[in-house]
Amino acid sequence: MSRTTGRLRPRCMDGQENTMASATRAAETTRLAGPREWFGLAVLATAALVIAIDTSVVLLALPSIAVESGADASQQLWIVDAYGFALAGLLVAFGGLADRLGRRRMAMFGAATIAIASAVAAFAPSPEVLIAARALTGVGAAALTPALYGLLTGMFRDDRQRSVALGLFMTCLMGGMIVGPLVGGMALSSFWWGSVFLIAVPVMVLVLAMLPFTADGAVDGDGEEARRNPHRRGIDPVSVPLSLLAVLPIVFGFKESARIGIQWAPVVAIALGAYFLVAFVRRQRRLADDPHREPLLDLSMFRRRGFSLVLFSLFLMTMLTGPLMMLNTQYFQLVAGADVLAAGLYTVPPAIVGVAGFVVAPLVARRIRPGFVISAGLALTVVGLLVMAQISPSTGPLPLILGFSLVSFGAAPLPTLGTNLIIGSVPLEKASSAASTSETSGQLGYALGIAVLGSIVTAVYRLQMTSSEVGTAQHGDAAESLAGAVDIAVATGDGVLRAASAAAYCSGVQASALLAAVIMAILAVVTAVRLRRIGRFGR
Repeated sequence: MSRTTGRLRPRCMDGQENTMASATRAAETTRLAGPREWFGLAVLATAALVIAIDTSVVLLALPSIAVESGADASQQLWIVDAYGFALAGLLVAFGGLADRLGRRRMAMFGAATIAIASAVAAFAPSPEVLIAARALTGVGAAALTPALYGLLTGMFRDDRQRSVALGLFMTCLMGGMIVGPLVGGMALSSFWWGSVFLIAVPVMVLVLAMLPFTADGAVDGDGEEARRNPHRRGIDPVSVPLSLLAVLPIVFGFKESARIGIQWAPVVAIALGAYFLVAFVRRQRRLADDPHREPLLDLSMFRRRGFSLVLFSLFLMTMLTGPLMMLNTQYFQLVAGADVLAAGLYTVPPAIVGVAGFVVAPLVARRIRPGFVISAGLALTVVGLLVMAQISPSTGPLPLILGFSLVSFGAAPLPTLGTNLIIGSVPLEKASSAASTSETSGQLGYALGIAVLGSIVTAVYRLQMTSSEVGTAQHGDAAESLAGAVDIAVATGDGVLRAASAAAYCSGVQASALLAAVIMAILAVVTAVRLRRIGRFGR
């Protein structure tokens, strides 16, 4: 009687099975996607579009929410931040769980959660209920986003097809961040503030109806492997809370630094998060050799060529360019005097150019190495930042529109090609986990960017306002923020104060854009050198 399982399996059989497994993986890699997969991409991309719009539209709706719901300053902050806290804190955990429990199940859980939470948010009777609903929406987005990447990777095994599919997917995911203010402006101009949250409900219901037909159990990592392999290691229950304790305090610290400056509370939060991050990493390393439990995050991914550099590049780019949309919106409304609809319309040109960038980047990467395409895009982003640095009260919105259009086009190759490099460099069964690290780096980068660039704009604004007689002698509160200065100027009819505050704000935007341009220029050189050996897609 011979046993061929566990530790007693003959080496010759192991070798045969490894050879067969390698041949199977090679065949799967060359399998081309058909009409069902491309239709499935449309469903996944639609879900991504709604997530992105839901992320960006809240900022535009916040003034209306504050007036009609009676939310105070602290509650307004949590209405914006509750979503981001839940999303950033749960991405790593849900990405790992999606690879183990099933990506389709996790995607359907996320879509259902977003639909329910959005409906509650739209009709929230109080700011507290709205904050809770926004946090629940973040939970749904954290479950849905990495599952979408994993499903997409399973449907598109061919590298060239996957790069195109990712380009279209990222067009919706990243483009939705830009068109969100336009959609929100149209909704707010015709309906009440809750209408901006209702946008997600019918779309997520449609996604729930179509997912079973577009992403079935044939996709690897959708729970089939766990049923076929009874010896597969279990999920470590400690890793999930450790990941939350690592990410949430760091995100909170960054956001609080942007709000109140460098004080003891955000510093302690960041230090606490760093402590749990070290504990999380150490536990994942120990679990790598545990025969019974497997790590939530496979740290060996970070040793793959280009993986860590792309993650760091995404972190920096999001940190330096993500907050620009918020700065632009404030200029449009508080300096240029545009209403919410007009401010949304100003975002249309960058949106169109950004969509073109996401579509073109994968096509160009077939002929030019991805590292060079990414580097060239970053160089174009530098040009756009320099154009934005020319902003002043007298120029009007044109430098911001033109400059941010260049930034949108130049920034497109990194998330599109970079994400393909990340999920393409790991085994298919780890695709959602790899995607979650990419999304988490972006969330952390955006939070840090709000803190850093927001602090620069605020510091320059206050310095320029307090050094003038207008900001100190007559209206001391005007030196605190542009919004406060505009409110005082409108109430008192003080045109001099409004002009001075607008000039001070533009100086802050100029300083932040110039700093971002310098760092992005350095990053362009580094990516060109370090990613130069990665071959063209499909070769």
